[in-house]
Amino acid sequence: MLRAVLFDLDDTLYDLKAHWITCLRIALAEVSRITSCDLEMLVHLALTAKIWINQLPDFLRSQGITDQVLIENAFTRYQDIWFDTLTLDPDAPALLTALGARYHLGLITNGPSWSQRPKIERFDLASYMHAIIVSEEVGVAKPDPQIFHIALNALAVAPDEALFVGDSPENDLWGAAQAGMPAIWVNRHGATLPAGAPQPIAVVDGLHDLLAIIRAYDSH
Repeated sequence: MLRAVLFDLDDTLYDLKAHWITCLRIALAEVSRITSCDLEMLVHLALTAKIWINQLPDFLRSQGITDQVLIENAFTRYQDIWFDTLTLDPDAPALLTALGARYHLGLITNGPSWSQRPKIERFDLASYMHAIIVSEEVGVAKPDPQIFHIALNALAVAPDEALFVGDSPENDLWGAAQAGMPAIWVNRHGATLPAGAPQPIAVVDGLHDLLAIIRAYDSH
């Protein structure tokens, strides 16, 4: 019997990649305008190199940008808009409300508290979740099965009584499988499942079909 549903945060409960691209475009617009660097190329390079807030100054220097004021302005802009423009998936509130009426809900997210806690607060996830686990705070990160067991213990459920929903084959599918949990893969951007990765019980491109899928799974 299914008693709990656990979620990843980034690129699961909201579209991290779309948010990231938007923030990079805004932060790098002035750099592109003043230096004549192609904006979309800068954004592409930053995405490929996984440039988060603190890495932006060094990234710009690696692209030949030497104007320190320009670099600082871009960094400040990136930092200022990152949390202010975050948007929860519009299907998430109704989904979490419906699931929470029947199951224990949990959140497991990798990352430092300074980056993850503001998202959790902005999205008001504490009002839906019975357990929230941030990797930095427990000293272990996905895909280590220990972090999944920490969440399961907090919810007082066994692995075979829970289901995990996440976007990362490596962190979420592998981690859940190692912890003994089935998983649903949120594949927002049409990725290919890596060879040898655990097979999810379902693949979705967003949250809109999840309630029906979870109910169907629980009924079997």
